[in-house]
Amino acid sequence: MIQAHHSRLFLYTLSFTEGAAVMSAELIGAKMLAPYFGSSLYVWATVMAVTLGGLAAGYFTGGYWAGQSKNTKLLFYVLLIAAIFTAAMPISASIIIAWSAQLPFLTSIIFSTILFLMPPVFLMGMVSPLIIEKLSDHQHHAGNMAGNIYAVSTVGGIMATFGMGFYVIPNFGLSKPAFITGVILGLLPL
Repeated sequence: MIQAHHSRLFLYTLSFTEGAAVMSAELIGAKMLAPYFGSSLYVWATVMAVTLGGLAAGYFTGGYWAGQSKNTKLLFYVLLIAAIFTAAMPISASIIIAWSAQLPFLTSIIFSTILFLMPPVFLMGMVSPLIIEKLSDHQHHAGNMAGNIYAVSTVGGIMATFGMGFYVIPNFGLSKPAFITGVILGLLPL
């Protein structure tokens, strides 16, 4: 009983951290685009659409693999790869944005955002269905479990949005927060 409680608590902690990492990546991604494209409505609309698209694709893929995979460590592998992509965002963004700068303005914003923001957000989107699958083994109330996981993930996202927007990014820039977000996201599954 105690081990099951600790396992649930750990999975809820992963959900909270994933939600925080998604919003951190979204804010960091938007700010990485700003020196090249400004902070216009086009930039924010693209970042939000790519984030939502990545999450939707991740939810779908995670849901599929949750029912198919017998690998009990799949959740941890997904989180580790998402952590690497998140930590590498400053490097990948600068390379991708420099490459796409030769494209028309809106095309450049869209393609660069898809290429450096979609991979980590897609992988993080896979996390909630994988966690729900793991927790559903312990409880038979899948709807309640799904609601709890998405709520915990969203609370993590809200807290990260305020923390990143009001304190972390203004005081530490973009590279360190991206790296630290990736490290935190990667340490938990290790």
